[in-house]
Amino acid sequence: MSVTPRTWSFIDRSTGQTVEYTCMNGCTLDHASDMATPTHREDIWCWFWDEALTLPVNENGTPEEYRVLSTVIKVEPWSEKISQRLPFAVIELVDDHFVDGLDPDGLATVIRTLSERVEQMRETHRRLVAVRADYMGRQARP
Repeated sequence: MSVTPRTWSFIDRSTGQTVEYTCMNGCTLDHASDMATPTHREDIWCWFWDEALTLPVNENGTPEEYRVLSTVIKVEPWSEKISQRLPFAVIELVDDHFVDGLDPDGLATVIRTLSERVEQMRETHRRLVAVRADYMGRQARP
C-alpha cells in the first residue's frame, strides 16, 4: 500500500519566503520544529530509521548495550553535496559511528562485505565447536 508523503511549509530563514516541501516516502521525522520557526533550507532533511538492534559491547570492562548496524535512508534536498540531494543510506556501525553517503552501489558493497564477514564468523563458529569438544574431551581424561 502506497502512503502519500507529507507536504508542509516552512519560512526560509535567509529569504523570509514560505517554502513548500514534500517529504520523501517513509520519512519518520517530526518536522514540527521546522514548521514552527524560520529554518535554513540546508537544515531540512528527511529520513527513515530502521528498527534498532543492540548488542552488549564491552568497551571498558563492563558490557553495555549499543545500537549496531542500524540503517537510515536519508535525503538532504538543499545539501551542498549534490549526491545527498537524492536519497542515500547511512549505516550506524556501532553507537554514533557511521558509514555515510551510500548510494545503492555503495550500500550493496557494504552488504557484500558484511556478508563475507558473516561467512568468516560461521567458519569461526564451526572451529570453536570442534576445538571446544576436543578440549573438553581432553579435560575429561584422567
